Amino acid sequence: MMRILKVTGIFIILVILAVVCLVVYNQFCTPSISNWRVAEALEFCKKHNLNTNYCVFVDFSMHPGKKRYVLYDLNNKEVVYSSVCANGLNRNEFSNVEGSNLSSLGKYEVTSIVGRMSIGEECIIINGLEATNSNARKRQILIHSYMDVYYNPGTYPFNVFRKSLSHGCFVIDKRAFRKTKKTAKPMLLWAYK
Repeated sequence: MMRILKVTGIFIILVILAVVCLVVYNQFCTPSISNWRVAEALEFCKKHNLNTNYCVFVDFSMHPGKKRYVLYDLNNKEVVYSSVCANGLNRNEFSNVEGSNLSSLGKYEVTSIVGRMSIGEECIIINGLEATNSNARKRQILIHSYMDVYYNPGTYPFNVFRKSLSHGCFVIDKRAFRKTKKTAKPMLLWAYK
């Protein structure tokens, strides 16, 4: 009986250590952006008269609990800040249709227009620049923060990112929102999978 208790205790300690390692990894791991994507983003910014110093990359192929929203310095080729980012109601589907409550892929213009949502949070207006997100303004797709994203880094519970936290908006932590808001606009946001 004592041996079973020791084995159970060791197993519980190992599980706790694994969870702690996962939380620490997700909190401090900085995502990398491929060189070809950075080059394409910079070229797109020049062509469309967007900020050539900074842009935002959102990699929807990553789990929402990982830091997949990246504010990126195009000149120094480095990550300025990264955050978890909630997605629409189904993380594996994307749509440009009003009422779908899904995220949309493609390139967006992050405007300098800052508003306030009905829940009191500040938001940044974005415009879809491609056929995959051309209804962003009609759908009221925004960049905004939300307290649950800040306090729940997304490693668990995963359902924080599934239940009405985002209906297609880019919902990030408060610090990422402040940094994005301070960055010169208009700026590119590129969401891809």
